[in-house]
Amino acid sequence: MRVLAVSSQVVWGPVGNSAAVPALQARGHEVLALPTIILSNHPGHGQPAGFRTSAEDMARMFAALEALGAFEGLDAMLTGYFASAGQVEEVARLLDRVPVPYLLVDPVLGDHGRLYVPQDVAEAIRDHLVPRATCLTPNAFELSWLSGMTVSDETSAIAAARSLARPELLATSIPAGDDSLATLLVTADDVHRAVTPRLPHVPHGTGDFLSGLYLAARLDKPPEGALATAMKTLARAIARSAGSTVLDVAGALHAA
Repeated sequence: MRVLAVSSQVVWGPVGNSAAVPALQARGHEVLALPTIILSNHPGHGQPAGFRTSAEDMARMFAALEALGAFEGLDAMLTGYFASAGQVEEVARLLDRVPVPYLLVDPVLGDHGRLYVPQDVAEAIRDHLVPRATCLTPNAFELSWLSGMTVSDETSAIAAARSLARPELLATSIPAGDDSLATLLVTADDVHRAVTPRLPHVPHGTGDFLSGLYLAARLDKPPEGALATAMKTLARAIARSAGSTVLDVAGALHAA
């Protein structure tokens, strides 16, 4: 199937599209990857070098791809990190013109109690993409920020997810006890959960990788099956990355 992926790209240490795109390709999907920003590395590894895709350049690239027919038969779209509100608005304009049967929005806003994108970017994602999403994949902080509700455990996470009224919501990093975290898949009728140990020093990129893994499986599996498949590969990546500062995406996919 054909998927458009709009997110960050890094040279070293897979996050953003550098984590999500391999997950999609490993399952045989054709991916059109458009970077919102290109960085040498994740800022968590030190000050990166790089450059942004301007909203104007993004609009021109979308127009060129449309003219080529690249968006014909588009089966899904994944969005992740945005460097400006203008980029979000260009994606919303594209969605107004190009029908996308399945839209996964990874609302990359922040974590650990704070936004790490500018306020206008967070608001643009909330206002322009969240209402269009088939599936959202927020962490606990992002779910709280989007819903305006406190998310402190599984019960509050489910309530916040239902308040956003999306067909599917995959909530990650939900506290599930002193030493564990839950990933919750909330649909209109069901809640499915996967509980994993809370581990120290997990490399960056697990959320981006999970979004790609879930979408890759969801395109040919029901939600519960896609969650199980995605979590199995994510666990393998985390285990293979023990003691490393980068997530072993390639190794986990190759071992699948």
